[in-house]
Amino acid sequence: MSVPDPGRVAALLQRYRYRYSTEAQLQERLSAVLASQGIAHQREYRYDADNRFDFLLADGLVIEVKIKGTAADALRQVDRYQRLPLVTGVILAGTPRWAADSLPDRPEWGGKGFRMIKLERQAL
Repeated sequence: MSVPDPGRVAALLQRYRYRYSTEAQLQERLSAVLASQGIAHQREYRYDADNRFDFLLADGLVIEVKIKGTAADALRQVDRYQRLPLVTGVILAGTPRWAADSLPDRPEWGGKGFRMIKLERQAL
């Protein structure tokens, strides 16, 4: 199995609409999409007492999922993750409106990749 490309993973996750009521349900749906493409991942990976990634993929790529909260709060969490030695990049996958904004990589992340993507809800 190859190391997942952040751009490919982000595009894959955006290809679908998701039915969910809770963040845990959305994570289940995302896990199914990743598994369907043979992308190995661990859910709820506990790095240490202060850091638990929603998903950890091969080579340290993290996916953080948000269905509520502010962009500022989410980006503070991403910043914390990007500073960890295990992490090679972060995909911030959210359903709030702010997730549709494109944000550039930040220099202080030392070249670690970053993507912020908006996930769409499936209509009932």
